[in-house]
Amino acid sequence: MKTLVNIFDPEEPLAAYLFLKQYYEEGDRLLFISTREDRRLMAPYAALFQLPDEQLEFIAFKRDEDSYIYERISRKLQSRLSPQTEYWVNLAGGTRYLALAVQHVFSAFDARLFYVQTRENLIVRSPFDTTAGQERDTVDTIRYRMSMVEYFRLHGLGHDLNKGGHRPRHSEEDAQRVFDCFKARRLPYRAFEALELLRLHYRGTRHALPIHDITFGKGRPFTAEGTAAKRPPVRKAVPGLPVLLNALGFVPQVPDMLQPHEIDFLTGGWFEEYVYYTLLRLVSPQQIAIGVRIARPGSQHNNELDVVFIKANTLFVVECKTGVASDHMFNEIVYKASALKESFLGPSCHSYIFTLKQDYDHKLHDVAAMMGITLCPKSTMVSPELMSKVGEQMCRICHESD
Repeated sequence: MKTLVNIFDPEEPLAAYLFLKQYYEEGDRLLFISTREDRRLMAPYAALFQLPDEQLEFIAFKRDEDSYIYERISRKLQSRLSPQTEYWVNLAGGTRYLALAVQHVFSAFDARLFYVQTRENLIVRSPFDTTAGQERDTVDTIRYRMSMVEYFRLHGLGHDLNKGGHRPRHSEEDAQRVFDCFKARRLPYRAFEALELLRLHYRGTRHALPIHDITFGKGRPFTAEGTAAKRPPVRKAVPGLPVLLNALGFVPQVPDMLQPHEIDFLTGGWFEEYVYYTLLRLVSPQQIAIGVRIARPGSQHNNELDVVFIKANTLFVVECKTGVASDHMFNEIVYKASALKESFLGPSCHSYIFTLKQDYDHKLHDVAAMMGITLCPKSTMVSPELMSKVGEQMCRICHESD
């Protein structure tokens, strides 16, 4: 059996994981080389591969002492290696300085040397022989396709994917009909006013409510015994609700009632479902979900991903906003998306903002691009040709065209 070696980079764990998924065979040992001394960083790998501790080896270099001194790196590595062991070494990850030292030491042990290119889903196998005429590099396509659960666990994130509720509750035709209303600006003023009131006062409710009670802002009735039970505060009336439902051609699941998920749909959830269906058609992702919550274990704060999908080991996160009231609000959305990518999801994640806000002077586009976010404003969303190009771009990013 062989030993698979990775230079561990906690900021970008995919290279090591895909290398192992490509070449690991039962009985192989794993060796991680790291500038971090915390062995617990290996836990996601051990869990995902279900490996016992005796098959995992860990060599750490103190950043302030060893990791920048070539001679110390070489001596320490040589003292831990065995001439009788077959080493397969992935040189992707960590600092270039450390990679050079690892290459030098393992070459003396006749190791097989590899470089994982996560963006291209390729692994280059090379003897790194500089002798003229000895170009013997070979390229392997990474066959493995990871799930979103694997991606999140590799990045040390908890999630609620296993709880369900991450697929649309309404048909593609329903979402398309609402989109067409916004696209053609067919909603009367009273309908827009009703949308805002519904969003402010009823979004997030946990109970089905009579349309009549929402329209006139009535609270809950007295109890069956006739006693004056404590009532919740009377909610704001939404007099334009019937106009809104009629304009959108929306037919409630239960006559004269709105379910909680229907209120969420009407007040913006429809756009997330529309984006879900659009990406499903244009990109054919391996896995796609809406409303996924992620968090660091032990943290009380979590983040919700409006639409998230994975294809060819590349994660895409799409923030969906029907409208953005001001440039300041847009900047906050961009900063949040950028921070989420940098602090949680890593460089193999690509972030987008889909919105029905216009961007006439490309100012919003420039702000988003500066933070590494791709903006799709209303002019793109309403154009089938431009949306097809967005889908093609996504497929190029993950290097899969089908």
